[in-house]
Amino acid sequence: MKEKWIKVGSAPDETNALMMAGILQNADIPVLIQRGAGFDAPEFLAAGPRNIMVPSDFFEAATEVLEDTTGSGSWFV
Repeated sequence: MKEKWIKVGSAPDETNALMMAGILQNADIPVLIQRGAGFDAPEFLAAGPRNIMVPSDFFEAATEVLEDTTGSGSWFV
């Protein structure tokens, strides 16, 4: 069965997305960073919004972790 990944948050750019992904990974939560719609061209490099994706089984835990990171630039779904 294929694992379902869902959006747990978003970031305005790749730098903030990497920071959020690192926080989740430190909590042993698998994470994927996905470019936002319309920004999937390589010319945008690190610019443009990113979706923070986690397996559906980790959604609640990821939400709790990101809510505890006040001031880290978290933008939730």
